[in-house]
Amino acid sequence: MWTACKHAAAVIVLLVGAAACGDDKSATGTTVSTASTASTAVASTAVASTMPAGLESMLLTAGDVGAEWQVGHDITPEDLASVGQSPCPDTAMNPTILARLTAQTGIQFDPVDRSYRHLIELLVTGDPQRLATDLDLLFEATMQPCPTVATTAGTAVTARLTIQPLAIPELGDQRRAVTMIGQDGADAAATWYVRSAVVRVGSVAVVLGLTEILSSPDDTPQVDDAQFVQILQTAVAKLGG
Repeated sequence: MWTACKHAAAVIVLLVGAAACGDDKSATGTTVSTASTASTAVASTAVASTMPAGLESMLLTAGDVGAEWQVGHDITPEDLASVGQSPCPDTAMNPTILARLTAQTGIQFDPVDRSYRHLIELLVTGDPQRLATDLDLLFEATMQPCPTVATTAGTAVTARLTIQPLAIPELGDQRRAVTMIGQDGADAAATWYVRSAVVRVGSVAVVLGLTEILSSPDDTPQVDDAQFVQILQTAVAKLGG
């Protein structure tokens, strides 16, 4: 079984860092790496030392996300720093804003059936007004179409990525959700299907990402939008929103 296989495709860098997990095999040509079996502990570790008191208790648990998920590997510093990553190559946000958007804690889940899915939650804190401004800039940057990037050979990059809004309820004080669908090349069948949402409740923002690798762009994701929204609502409720 392979778990916590983050940043697996450059074309699909999530708002929270691309990730997808399943068992030890490849999906229509997409090669993955192996890792040890995930822990079934409910709480993640690798929490930042400056984490506000009580923040970890706001994280989702295995009981919140359903019997099809189990807690995966511990969150890493790379995960915490991934919130402001752009899905477009050669595109980056202001480093000062990226630093402020570094998450304080998080947790990730793997599917118990070893399918190609991965769920991750990160929590970001800050002064409410400043955090709202930073998130507005993040939303603007991550909702723009990626520019065409030429290679050294003078040809355009063949990887394809579409970003479209995802409807969610009026949650919290500020919110945005998107669906990103990407393929590694014009003729690639394997498709990265990513849903990502950010909801701020006062001084805390929850960042939720769900990645699935589909065998072809015509396949239906195992988790539908309604299920993703339900998990998001649970996450926001734990913030008091």
